Amino acid sequence: MYPETFWNKPVPAKYRKALEGLELPLDISRRDLFRRVAFTDSGRPRNILGSSSKVEKGEGAGVLTAIVYLSPGREAGINMCPMAAGCEAGCLGSTSRRMTWPTHKKARVSKTVWLMLFREHFLRRLSWEIIGHAMTAEAMGMKPAIRLNGSSDVLWENYNVPQSHPEVQFYDYTKLPAKARAGVPDNYHLTFSLCERPESKGRALDWLNAGRNVAMVVGGESTTDRPGVMLKAAKAAAATIIERGTFEGFPAVSGDDDDIRFDDPPGAWVVLYAKSGALTDSTGFVQRF
Repeated sequence: MYPETFWNKPVPAKYRKALEGLELPLDISRRDLFRRVAFTDSGRPRNILGSSSKVEKGEGAGVLTAIVYLSPGREAGINMCPMAAGCEAGCLGSTSRRMTWPTHKKARVSKTVWLMLFREHFLRRLSWEIIGHAMTAEAMGMKPAIRLNGSSDVLWENYNVPQSHPEVQFYDYTKLPAKARAGVPDNYHLTFSLCERPESKGRALDWLNAGRNVAMVVGGESTTDRPGVMLKAAKAAAATIIERGTFEGFPAVSGDDDDIRFDDPPGAWVVLYAKSGALTDSTGFVQRF
């Protein structure tokens, strides 16, 4: 798959932070690094696809979802989210407390290095796992779905991943403008994620006017109350908008009931209440009411 000249080259300096996070020597060979990121400490092949409590909610609706967790932002020293800013602080904590565990971080960093430095092998392994997931879903009488960016914002259509599996429904959130994701295939559903960047609101309207959806994280006014009080206020803010049914002239639906974003009505706000680290966000990523 790779020529010997590839293995003989030193690991690029941009992976220094990743190596430190994995507690590996900076002069490790590419061959040894491959063994450490593509396999677990016990020597078993590392799985790329995983799950979460959020995506598991879809099983009640007949959707079997698998999710890929890479390093968010610059966690691995390589920016996996080109538009990341205020969302980084609450990203993993908002997904699951387990995602903050050292073992989970090590797995994310390993898969990120695996993709970036040993891309051909990573994509072959990912394709094999997607085929297996689709076969499992079929046997269970369920619809197979894959969320490729559980914690990243990679343009997977550029790697031909969704195009290679037309029988599978892919979906993701993204902060990139609509024109940057214009080439996604029909089986890849994207939801734009509103953030604190000045241009984000305009980009959100572009997505909505094109009949595509926009996710908005909302919270109460305070960022200094007790966590339980802030969480209650965030839920109340989300519930108010959802019960109203519209926001700024477009339909508004809940994004917390499940993770089946591809079933949301087109041209709608997807409202999520702030959780964990996002409760104290002061960057403007969380829309406060």
